[in-house]
Order: sequence, then C-alpha cells, then structure tokens
Amino acid sequence: MKKILMVTMSDHTSFQDGVFSMYENLKDRYKVTTLTIKNSDYPAPRNSDNLFIDAPKRPGITKDTFNVARIHQMMKMIRNTDFDVVYFESFHVWNYPIILYCKNKHIPVAHAINDVIPHAGDEHARINKTINNLTARLANRIILRSADGYNNALKQYPQYKDKLHKVDLWYSFPQYCEPKGNSVLFFGRMNRYKGIECLLELVKRTPDIQYVVAGKADDSVKETIDALKKLPNVKLDEGVIPYSKMHDYFYNALCTVLPYETATQSGVVLDAYKHSRPAVAFDVGALGEQIDDGVTGYLAKPGNVGQLETQLRKIIDMPNEQYEQMCMKSYQKGLDAYSAKSREKEFLSAIGVEQGA
Repeated sequence: MKKILMVTMSDHTSFQDGVFSMYENLKDRYKVTTLTIKNSDYPAPRNSDNLFIDAPKRPGITKDTFNVARIHQMMKMIRNTDFDVVYFESFHVWNYPIILYCKNKHIPVAHAINDVIPHAGDEHARINKTINNLTARLANRIILRSADGYNNALKQYPQYKDKLHKVDLWYSFPQYCEPKGNSVLFFGRMNRYKGIECLLELVKRTPDIQYVVAGKADDSVKETIDALKKLPNVKLDEGVIPYSKMHDYFYNALCTVLPYETATQSGVVLDAYKHSRPAVAFDVGALGEQIDDGVTGYLAKPGNVGQLETQLRKIIDMPNEQYEQMCMKSYQKGLDAYSAKSREKEFLSAIGVEQGA
C-alpha cells in the first residue's frame, strides 16, 4: 500500500479543505498522513495520522520564519512519518526543509502551483514568481489546477514539461441545499485583480439589487471599499471570514458574482457550487472552464460591466422553477467535476501513485 503525506501550512480554508477532503476520501484505502498548520478554524479531523505544527501564517515570511525550535519539531514529525510520496497543496517557506529532506531520501515530491502567472497588481507578484520558479525546479511533479494553468506552465516552464500534470481543484461537498437567498454575493479577497472597481460600478448601476460583499480588503483598494460602504444596496463585512460562518453567506445568496480582471482558477466558483448556487463572472482565465454559460451561471466579456449586469439580471428575473434547476445543475457540476471523489484518479496519477497500489 502506497503511503502518502499531504501538506499545507496555509490557514486558507480552500487549501485546508483540499487536503482534508482528499484525506477523508482516501484514508480507508491508502495510508494517508496530513501535516497542516495548527489553530486553523477549519474543522480538521484529529486522528493519529493528522499532524499539526505551529507554523508562521501564510505566506510564511514572518518573524517566526526562522524559528529553529519549531522547524526542528516539524522535521522530527517528518522523520517519524513513513511515506512514499509527499504532496504540497500550497506554498510555504517551511515546505523547503521537507523538500530537501525528501530529495536526500529519494522520496518523490509533488507540489501544486496555483497561479503560474502572478496576478497584475498583486503586491507579492515578484516574490511569487521567484517562488514558483524555485518550486518548479525542485519538485518531481508539478500540479496545475486548471487547463489554463497547465497551458501557462507549458509556456513558462518548457524545460519541465514532463513534470507537469493537470488536476482541477477539489473540495468537500455537503448535501444539496435548496435555494433560499435573495442577495448577490461577492466573496473573498478584495483587491484590484479581483475586480473590486468593476464591482463598485456594477453596484452603482443596479440600485434595485442587494449585494453582500464579504472578505478581507487590501490597503490598495481602501478608497473603493469606502465608496461601497456608502451605497444603500451593499452590506459590507470586511475581514477574514471564518470557515464556520462562510456557509451562511453562500446559502443566503441568490448567486455569486466574480468581476475579476484576471484569474487562473477560482475557489469561489467551487464554493458556490458546493452550496448549490450559480456564478456570474467575466470570462477570464479558467472561469470559462469552471462555469457552463447558461447552465451553472453566466459569463460576460472581460471588463464589460454592462454585459455583466445583463447576465446577472437573467438570474434575478428567472422564474423560480428555472432558477431551482440552475441551482441543482450548479451543485451537480461541482460534485461531478470538483469533489475529492471525482478528482481521486487524476490526483493519484499526478503524484505518481497507481490506483489500488
């Protein structure tokens, strides 16, 4: 039986969900150990094969980055864990001691690169590019999370083409929930490449539509956030949203809106699907892969806020029975394409584990 170690030091719920949903899916047939950051608000299992370390917060470059005692504790956990392959779901500085240990022990390393091309306007874009290049060089297998990401990697790392493997994002999926919301949800990080300025324009154009805007805002968009706060059709919840509270945001929404300027793939679309809600977005990056236009939501031309409004109103004005069908199709698309179970074969192949081995 192949023994797999899955690692994320990020406290971001999407990465936590990625690791633990696949762990739950595989644990009865494979020996799977997880190593994740301690004190995340994600409801992680607490079995003997779930290891936790008090690591620095993402992206891992803080005053505790070089805490020798904690790194020693982490490496002691690694040395005491029996595994044949390691998979890293996300970047963290503390990944590198584990990678170097694995290289020395000839243990294959698989590492996801979530954004091959860093987003324009991201304050960490330069360091992210450097980290991606280093990760691509050190890993035995590079996991890309969409066809768009895979194609970008082929162009960015032609020398590593034999290392590249596409595995779409996956999440845990609860039971289907019937629609009950009446607001439009913008969820997640608020910054320029997430289209926060286009969101402001959309909200101004649609005073008859109620919006909920929830997530942490970058300092670079403070002026735009202040403008959103003043609008009567916006409820703004600024800050990191705990995992335990995020479900209510989606269940109480009519749909989600993603006016992104750029995207590789979006976990917010998966969050919408797992909560049985359609998504409306600009057709950028892999969003056109994730959203079936007219089936699980609607797509608009990038930057065309007028068309985004038109697409959004199709859901607003949709008869109840048609809307319920779209919600069911959104959930089914997520379950069939983006659940841990649906991605199992692809994931195991990408990290070099034969099914049943």
